[in-house]
Amino acid sequence: MIYLYAYTNHRADLDSLRRMGALWQILQEAGIDAELLVNDYRAQLAGRELGLPAATTIETIMDIDAVAEHGDTVVIDSPEEAGERMARYVETFARVLRIVPGGGESRYGEVVIDPLAPASLLYRFYGGAERDDERVVIYGDSDWDRMFLSGREAFRECGCSLYWGHYFYVKYEEELAEVFGTIHESDEYPELLSRCGSIVTAMPQTALEAAAAGARTLYLHRDGVSETVRSRLTMLGVMSLGWKEATDQTIDPAAAVFARIPTVSTRFWLECLGF
Repeated sequence: MIYLYAYTNHRADLDSLRRMGALWQILQEAGIDAELLVNDYRAQLAGRELGLPAATTIETIMDIDAVAEHGDTVVIDSPEEAGERMARYVETFARVLRIVPGGGESRYGEVVIDPLAPASLLYRFYGGAERDDERVVIYGDSDWDRMFLSGREAFRECGCSLYWGHYFYVKYEEELAEVFGTIHESDEYPELLSRCGSIVTAMPQTALEAAAAGARTLYLHRDGVSETVRSRLTMLGVMSLGWKEATDQTIDPAAAVFARIPTVSTRFWLECLGF
């Protein structure tokens, strides 16, 4: 069995879930069974909205071996530190792949893959629909530190609607509604990526998916996210601004340009998993 572990909680965006969902889709289309592992119930709901099957919920990265068995393959998309447990996983499982946006080094023999590198891009394609003129801000799935709430004035004149993240606090809705004319529910994510002409986001995976789908895409780079991630997106043609730089001015989504994103290499991922 192949297990795809996506780190999810109320302080994290759902980039990991979207990447593992894209990989699940690749495997399904190839006729290969895989099971998703997540950390919380809201991620289960988000997965359902993306057309994914029910996932198994585990507490942390330390609990993968409570589900996966000797000889299984495990793909881990998580910033959690596993320490020596990762070494045990490498010894126990047939293959251990760790997904690290921007790349990183293998410490225990696991295979590290950068999902933003041109040769190993991993995203779900949302193209096909005719695009309209709507501009939408898909800031993220969480605003636990109130960064977006504090910077909302930069969006007042941009004429944008807002995607309501899965983990947004309901009590902030009134304040955000004053700035954004329309608020879209989280289950509209696939539709927004399929039809909106301009998309502003602070999530690297959403920036990749939006650009690949054919939207004008502006990526807002937050502190704490690897600069390599921003460099990778820039290399792919995605326009970016630092969060402070962006919120010190009026954001204009129409200034973003179209990026030419290569298609996902299905063969690359199947080979990584031993097929």
